Amino acid sequence: MSADSPSLAEVLDATDAGFAVTDQRGRIRWLNRRMAELVGLTAEQGIGRSLPALLPGAPEIPQDGVVVSLRLDDAPRWLDIRCTAMPDGRLLYRVVDVTCWRENGSGEIGAMQSDLQRMAEEDPLTGLPNRRTLTRSLEHHLAVGGPGALLLLDLDNFKDINDLRGHPAGDRVMCMLANVLRERLRDGQVLGRLGGDEFAVVLPGANEREAVEVADRLRTAIATVPLVGGANATSTTVSAGVAQFESGESWQAVLANADLALYASKAAGRNRVTVYEQGHYMDTALRVTVLDRVRAALQNGHLALHAMPMVKLASGRIVGHELLLRLEDGRQPALGPGEFLPAAERSDLVLDIDRWVAGTAIDALVDHPYPGLRFNINVSGRTLEDEDFGGFVLDRLAAAGVAPGRLGFEITETAAVTNLDAARVLSQRLRANGCRISLDDFGAGFGSFVHLKQLPITGVKIDGEFVRGIDYGSRDTVLVQGIVDIARGLGLSVVAEWVERASQVDALSRLGVRVAQGFHLGRPEPLTELLARPQGAWMRRPQLMSEPDSTPANSSQ
Repeated sequence: MSADSPSLAEVLDATDAGFAVTDQRGRIRWLNRRMAELVGLTAEQGIGRSLPALLPGAPEIPQDGVVVSLRLDDAPRWLDIRCTAMPDGRLLYRVVDVTCWRENGSGEIGAMQSDLQRMAEEDPLTGLPNRRTLTRSLEHHLAVGGPGALLLLDLDNFKDINDLRGHPAGDRVMCMLANVLRERLRDGQVLGRLGGDEFAVVLPGANEREAVEVADRLRTAIATVPLVGGANATSTTVSAGVAQFESGESWQAVLANADLALYASKAAGRNRVTVYEQGHYMDTALRVTVLDRVRAALQNGHLALHAMPMVKLASGRIVGHELLLRLEDGRQPALGPGEFLPAAERSDLVLDIDRWVAGTAIDALVDHPYPGLRFNINVSGRTLEDEDFGGFVLDRLAAAGVAPGRLGFEITETAAVTNLDAARVLSQRLRANGCRISLDDFGAGFGSFVHLKQLPITGVKIDGEFVRGIDYGSRDTVLVQGIVDIARGLGLSVVAEWVERASQVDALSRLGVRVAQGFHLGRPEPLTELLARPQGAWMRRPQLMSEPDSTPANSSQ
């Protein structure tokens, strides 16, 4: 080849086909002039960007003859994309614009191509850009350079609208909310629907303050829109996560950061805006690690139950035990319930845990049929929504031949209020079959006495905050007296928790509380050790403690 012969790069730059070489993850390492035109970037801007993101529909593994529809410069185009593996593991892409061939073959592009274009780029329900179109927009802004922000919006408890009103009503509401969001954004701010009840907004050039202002404006707009007309009008709220971006970042990283911020908004109580910070990644990494440990413990038999006695104050006799979950996998750092249960309760893993606890408790009652052995187990708010949990418990009890009255269920008041209908359904079913149902942490929520009327429970457990200072002549005395009088009038049992001093026992007894639990009355012990004792020992009065140690009063929960 002579010195005047063109280089391969010059030849490829002169062709009408686009060529690009990427790494195995689809990040561009080289591209010719035509490929740069197709993705709307210069050759320099394209380096390091994701080709499948810039050309949605492009294969991510070697594949021949994929034809995708894409809008380039506001014109619909048809692209034939081929991906070939190179000897060194990199990927070679060849893209040919075949729009004119399709036009010549059919006479016109027509309505069918327009429909296919919309299907490829738009969310079919709302007409907003779909996930792949939004991803392309974000990747393009990251390649062009300059700062900006990505905003994620997630409708809070939107599932309730579908469940209560039906999916057609939910679809109408979704379209209405999409219009509300669209009307409150400026030109250049790209709104899309990622799927389900989640939206995203690309905000080119926005700094943190400006992005938060946009998020708050959208959040306020959503909260003020009535979703169902008439006397039953309702509204919803939205949680938001904001992640800033700079030129050179990947769209995956930006989306992940915004998602972490959104998760933080959800975890903090919803209906708020959170800006991503490094601590969110650390919190999530810790949560994932904790979940991995709990999941492994569940599979490998490293979860355990400890039994905390509930004591009749007049006689000191044990009338039952609350079963508390412990993680005993031998790994460091050791995790207490307050460290691993919140993470589990934010995932579906808690459903498996609650079933394991119920099954283990029933198995213990089968192996030890003494009627005086009675257990209470805690039910998470997520399990209240598990329509099959009640049937699971009752089937296990029936198959084992265990009297349902030997097994009680404790539902925290806050969980019951959040899932009132689900709590009522589960309580009715379990109580109708003979199980005991207690409202735990009673008094912690607003309108506590109203819940006594709405829920078919058999007892209440007074929140420990009211017991802590009961022996100091505080206002807690009046509140506890009121709880005892009302519960007694309704035929409900009453248990006080967090009893740490003998003086608390005296004060509770004067107020009519007959059963209590706490470190002064007996510490939790492994269920296996309790069951290893002679039968009569289960009911014996525990050794009272003269003084509490430094362990926090609620560490047994």
